[in-house]
Amino acid sequence: MSKPKVLLLGTIDHAHDTWNALSSIAELVEPGARSRAEFIEECKAGKYDGVKVAYRTFPSVSITGLFDEELVRALPESLEFVAHNGAGYDQIDISACSARTPPIRVSNVPTAVDDATADTNMFLILGALRGFNTSMLALRE
Repeated sequence: MSKPKVLLLGTIDHAHDTWNALSSIAELVEPGARSRAEFIEECKAGKYDGVKVAYRTFPSVSITGLFDEELVRALPESLEFVAHNGAGYDQIDISACSARTPPIRVSNVPTAVDDATADTNMFLILGALRGFNTSMLALRE
């Protein structure tokens, strides 16, 4: 029995060993495309046929563009899951993924940046209360 295929969209910044370890249970596939037009052509040519899962990093938008209806139509019929490495779904048209038969299930990591966002929020509140911006402008003058 052949291994399922997993498509990497974007680059892995830190967990290289973990990504490479997936090769024991899946065939790892990376696009050759460097633009949306090239990626859609690769899809239409059947390069990704058999891919079950796509792991998508946030900067992969430079390769695929937004995951909109056009892109979803071009993706291989075998694709069942998109694991989006981002907190939101602003780059992915969930309706287009859900409307496909069979649907593409999409996951994200909604709590990955909660602490950093809270820290930044508190910094901005304290800065506003203490007139930090006014002080910084005066310092620069």
